[in-house]
Amino acid sequence: MKAQLENKFNRPINKLFFIGIGGSSMSGLATMSLSQGFSIEGSDMVASSYTEKLECLGVKIHIGHDYKNIPADTDCVVYSAAIHDDNPDMVKATDLDLPKIERSSFLGLFSHIFDKTIAVSGTHGKTTTSSMVACLLQDADLRPSLSIGGKLDEFGGNAVIDGKAFFVVEACEYVDSFLTTSHSIGIITNIEEDHLDYFKGGLKQIKESFTNFGKILPADGLMIAYGDSQDVLDVVTDLACPVVTYGLNKKNDWYPENITYDNVGKPSFDVYKKGEFYGHYQLIIPGQHNVLNALSAIICGDFLDIPVAISIASMAKFSGAKRRFEFRGEVNGINVYEDYAHHPTELKVVVDACLNYEHHKLWVVFQPHTYSRTFFFFDDFVDAFAKADYVILNDIYSDREDNDWDVYSEDLQKAIEAKYSIPTVTISTFEDIVNHLTANLCPNDLVLVAGSQTINHVAFDLVDKLKAIHKS
Repeated sequence: MKAQLENKFNRPINKLFFIGIGGSSMSGLATMSLSQGFSIEGSDMVASSYTEKLECLGVKIHIGHDYKNIPADTDCVVYSAAIHDDNPDMVKATDLDLPKIERSSFLGLFSHIFDKTIAVSGTHGKTTTSSMVACLLQDADLRPSLSIGGKLDEFGGNAVIDGKAFFVVEACEYVDSFLTTSHSIGIITNIEEDHLDYFKGGLKQIKESFTNFGKILPADGLMIAYGDSQDVLDVVTDLACPVVTYGLNKKNDWYPENITYDNVGKPSFDVYKKGEFYGHYQLIIPGQHNVLNALSAIICGDFLDIPVAISIASMAKFSGAKRRFEFRGEVNGINVYEDYAHHPTELKVVVDACLNYEHHKLWVVFQPHTYSRTFFFFDDFVDAFAKADYVILNDIYSDREDNDWDVYSEDLQKAIEAKYSIPTVTISTFEDIVNHLTANLCPNDLVLVAGSQTINHVAFDLVDKLKAIHKS
C-alpha cells in the first residue's frame, strides 16, 4: 500500500492523519494502514469504541476538530465524505499543502494490493452479505482480508489484512464510493432510492452509478445480481463478465425453496442452482432477507470452488455482524434486539422478521437518520411501522445537513397514528425512552431498537434497567 500511495502523490509518505477517524470504515482503514507500516494519527468529534481500540494500538486521537491537530511531520491526510473544506483540520492540511485523499479513493488503492477483490453493493444488506462472504472464505481456509461496515467477532473487528489472495469490501454507493475499487467479483443485493442528498437525479442517477460499478468487473470476473428486481437487471446488461442471478423467483439461476422458520424466526431452506438441488441450509439469523443475503454468499463460494459442505456449515454458524438484529438481552420474558436499519425498506424487513419471533407485543424504537432521508421517504417510513404494536420515535439525527426540509419526528408520529392508529410517541432523551418502556412493557414483549446512529444505547440501557428492576 505504501508504494501505491507514494506513486499516486510522487513523494515519500510515512505518516497519515485521518480526519473523521472514529467512523467504522475510517477506523478500519487506519488499522489496516498500521499493518502496512504507516504511522497514524487522527481526529473525530467524539470518542467511541473504534477510537479506543486505535488508542490501544498506539494511535494518537484528537477529540474535536482543531487547526492545531495536524502535526508538521504529517505526509498525507485521509478524510471521510462527511468532512468539508471548512473543517479546521482540512484548513490546516490545505495550509500545509499536504496531499489529501478521500476515504473511498484510499480504499480503492488498498484493493490494488490483492489478487481478487469481492465488492458487495446494494441499497440494503451490504454489511451482512459481505460478512457472510468473508466468514465463508475464512471457513474455507482462504485467509480473506476485509473492510466492511460492521464488526465481526470472527475477525476481531471490521477491517483486517491477512492473506493477499482475497479482499472482501462493503461497497457503498454514496458519493459513488464504490467506483474506486478494483473488484473482480461484484454482488448487487438490491437497488432503491436512497442518499437523495447526493443522488439528486433520483433512481435514474443511482442506476447509472450501479451500471458503472458493474463495468469495473473484468471478463474473467463475475456479477452476482438480485434477479427479482428489474432495476438490478437493468444495470447488469452488457457487462464484460458473466452474470448470475438469484432471488425467490424460479426464473433466477439460483433460488431457495421450502423456506420455514422456527419459533424465533430462524430460517431453513433448500437451495437450487439451475433447477438442480444444491444443498439444504439453516441460518441462526432471522428473516427472509437473510435467506437472500446468504444465497448471494453461497453463489460467491460456489464460483470460488468452495465445497458445498463447507458452505452449509459456514452459513449455519454465522451469527451476524454487530448491530444487525443483534440480541441485547432477555429479562422477565422481555427480549431486546437492536438493528442498524435506517432506510424504510430495511426497517420494514426487520419488523417483518420480528413477526416470525414468538412474542406478545412488538415495540419499535426508531431514531431517523438525516432530515433529507426522512423527508424524501416520509410515507415509506410511516408504512414501515404498520405491523408494530407500539412505536417510540427519537429526534432525527443528522450529522451532515441542516433541517432545510422542516421535517420532525413529531410529523412521523402524527402520520403513523392517523394512518394505522398505532400508539406512537416522540421522546427526545434516551433516559426518558427507557423509563417509558420499563413503565409499560409486559412479559413476552419484544423490543426492537432501530437506527444507524446512537440509538443503540437504548437497547443496552433498557436491559440494564430491567435487570435492576426485576432483581429487587
